[in-house]
Amino acid sequence: MPIPKPQVGESQDQYVSRCVSEIYNEYGEKQSVAICIQQYNQNMTMTTQQKVNNRIARIGQLKGINLNADGSYDLKEPCYNGYEQYGTKIVDGREVPNCIPID
Repeated sequence: MPIPKPQVGESQDQYVSRCVSEIYNEYGEKQSVAICIQQYNQNMTMTTQQKVNNRIARIGQLKGINLNADGSYDLKEPCYNGYEQYGTKIVDGREVPNCIPID
């Protein structure tokens, strides 16, 4: 299960409580608390520019993929017009089509 991200305006106590409840079964109490505190601190120390760069990198990974609102994709037409599927790739822990521009 992925580690949840802190929400805007969420205090450390609120985040750690929410986070631990989501990952407790996988990691246990002490490890869950440590992971959640580390995730919160890492997210708070990241600059705005780093957050923007991370978002741009993620969008770049999904470029050309015809995603639905729920994050799934159409198996018959997985890529936008002007792109073709060339195998698959792993993005955020799931397999998605590798859409490349048509020359």
